[in-house]
Amino acid sequence: MKKVFACLVFLGLLMASPLAYAQTTKIGVFDMDRVFNESKRWAKERDAFVKKGKALQEAFEKKAAELKALKESLEKKAGMLSEQARKEKEREYQQKARELERLGQDSDAEIKQMNKEGATRFNKILMAVVKKLGQEEKYTLILEASIVPYVSKEIDITDQVLKAFDASRE
Repeated sequence: MKKVFACLVFLGLLMASPLAYAQTTKIGVFDMDRVFNESKRWAKERDAFVKKGKALQEAFEKKAAELKALKESLEKKAGMLSEQARKEKEREYQQKARELERLGQDSDAEIKQMNKEGATRFNKILMAVVKKLGQEEKYTLILEASIVPYVSKEIDITDQVLKAFDASRE
C-alpha cells in the first residue's frame, strides 16, 4: 500500500511539473532616457531647470562683462591715475573678480543640487510607475534598456511606461 501511495504521489508530481513550467515568462524593457525626454508630465520640470540655468548663466555673464569693463577702464586710465587711485581701482577689480568666482561656484553648486533633487524625484516616480505596470500587466521582469546590449522590439514597453508615467499623479 505504501508503495502504491508513493507511486501515485510521484506520478502526481510528474504530471504537475510541466504545468509549473507552462507559465509564461513575460519580460519588458524600457528606455529611461526616452521617458525623461518625451514625458509631458516631466516637461515642466525640465523647462524650469533650463530656465534657472539660463538665468544663472545670464547673471554670471553680466558680472563678467562688468569685470571686463572695469579691467579695460583700469588699463586705459592707469597712467593718468595717482598711485592711491590706481591701487583703489585694482582692489575694486580684485574684489569683483572674487565675487565673480564665488558666483560661478554658487551657480554650479545650485545647478548640481537641482539636478540631483530632480533626478532623485524622477527616478522615484518612474520606479513606482514601472513597478505598478509590472504588477498590473503581470511582468516577470522589467529592465532598463541601457543595461541590456540588445533588445527586440517585441519586448520594448517604453511607450507603455511613458503613458503610465504621464498618467501618474505621485
